[in-house]
Amino acid sequence: MEIFPERGHGQGSAVWLPVFLAGSLLAAQVPPTWEELEARQARIAGIDLRIGDVFDPELPQENHWIGRMANALHIQTREQVVRRELLFKLGDPVNARLIHETERNLRTFRFFKDAQIDPQVDEAGAVHAVVRTRDAWTLKGSAGFTQVGGQRDFGFSLHEANLLGFGKDLILAHEKTPERSIDTVQYRDRQILGTQWTLDSRYQVLSDGKTRFLELAKPYRGLETPWSMTFQAWSSEAIESVYNLEQTAYTFPSRQESALAEGSMTTAVLDGRALRLGGGLDLRQSRYGPIQTLAAGSLPAPWLQDRLLRGLHGSWSLFEDRFRTFRDLAGMTHSEDYNLGWEANLSVGSYLRAMGSSVSAPFFRFSAAKGWTPGADSLLLLRAKGAARHETDGWQAASLNLSVTAYHQGFRSQTQAAYLQVDAVHRPEPESYLYLGGLEGLRGYGNHLLLGDRRWLASLEERLNTSYDWLGILRLGFVVYADGGAIHRSDTGRWSRTYADVGGGLRLGNLKSSVGRVFLLTIAYPLVRDPGTEHHQFVISDLVKF
Repeated sequence: MEIFPERGHGQGSAVWLPVFLAGSLLAAQVPPTWEELEARQARIAGIDLRIGDVFDPELPQENHWIGRMANALHIQTREQVVRRELLFKLGDPVNARLIHETERNLRTFRFFKDAQIDPQVDEAGAVHAVVRTRDAWTLKGSAGFTQVGGQRDFGFSLHEANLLGFGKDLILAHEKTPERSIDTVQYRDRQILGTQWTLDSRYQVLSDGKTRFLELAKPYRGLETPWSMTFQAWSSEAIESVYNLEQTAYTFPSRQESALAEGSMTTAVLDGRALRLGGGLDLRQSRYGPIQTLAAGSLPAPWLQDRLLRGLHGSWSLFEDRFRTFRDLAGMTHSEDYNLGWEANLSVGSYLRAMGSSVSAPFFRFSAAKGWTPGADSLLLLRAKGAARHETDGWQAASLNLSVTAYHQGFRSQTQAAYLQVDAVHRPEPESYLYLGGLEGLRGYGNHLLLGDRRWLASLEERLNTSYDWLGILRLGFVVYADGGAIHRSDTGRWSRTYADVGGGLRLGNLKSSVGRVFLLTIAYPLVRDPGTEHHQFVISDLVKF
């Protein structure tokens, strides 16, 4: 059998030889994946760190005087900050899961715009891990306001998320809300004294009190991290308010204190799944002052009771590593990591009179999360959490929250997003009350519209991200949305009617933010109106719920 005609045989060879050589050259230029290198039992012969500045001068849209000046003023992240996060070292056999875990851990730092680790095989066949990060602009001095639900928050702050390039986070801020003014000092350190321990501290002076928070923790940084420990203390003194129909119904002094010491260990790791067991000590104290009645109407007064709770708990958790990376879902122009595996936690314990507790009460806390990809361009996320304790007169402080988020990117530069949330509480403490209004997601209405013990909220959004950006700093986008919700009212004991609104406007992406921050400048119109409901609401915010 003759493949080529006699006259064309030499010509056919001449045609196919360059094609074969070009294909071979292209194959040689494409590096193997980490999974392929792991299958070959390759070892890491080198680790190369490449920390990029805020603006990339090799990109024409970022090579301008603003970018050059910003790079000159910016202190780059120091190499030791990155090296401490690596879950692998020289000479280790390639483990693709550890490398991807390291990428995700690096992307959680606020001072990195993005992070990735690429394999590079040199001429001798040695494998190098090339760790590429891009710094975000971390020094932020800001003054502005947020308006949601007709209420305005004004404030200014100085925030450095990468102090002197060492990865420390310092915030100095002043804020004025409808309830109070707040002065804040906050310091966070995810590598305290060069270790894997983290520190989070916050001190706030309020016009009606103060809050203090301190947490020292050694978290799980990877699937095979052997153990974790957390020490936490928190206290708050303030004048709390209960609202109804957008008015202050009751006010009362409140003092809350809590402490937690808990630890756990990884007992089994198999097929990308870790099982962890642990336990800890729980302390909590609540004290309330005299209640003042204002515009209460038929709303019953909150049930306030001083308590001292001290107890022990045991914990169980399951973590599955099934992460996928997406772009332009909740944020803009940055990598977003979502876990498609189960993340479940359960704590069961009891407050004990023998430890000084004012009541003997068993309690539990749980949380669960799971993700699915129904199609190549879709993502579905399920989140649930709850807690309760049982005293002599029944269940107290019981809460349940369930949310479902869906994304679809069937068209270029477009994202359809949907969100459904269901909440329920039973005999809640005042700080856990449920409201329906602007802050909760009904953007066409005022804040604290109604109070109740059960509610549902739903939102639909169409997001369009354009290719237009201003000097590589701000990306232009648009959004249209519709919200709906209802609540089982505390004043009538019946479900409210379903409230709904529609709106839209600008969605501006901060291209130099590490977390893909999005600024919303929109207007929302209520479709269901009560007497006194405003014709529209301006929404100015950098909070993206889903």
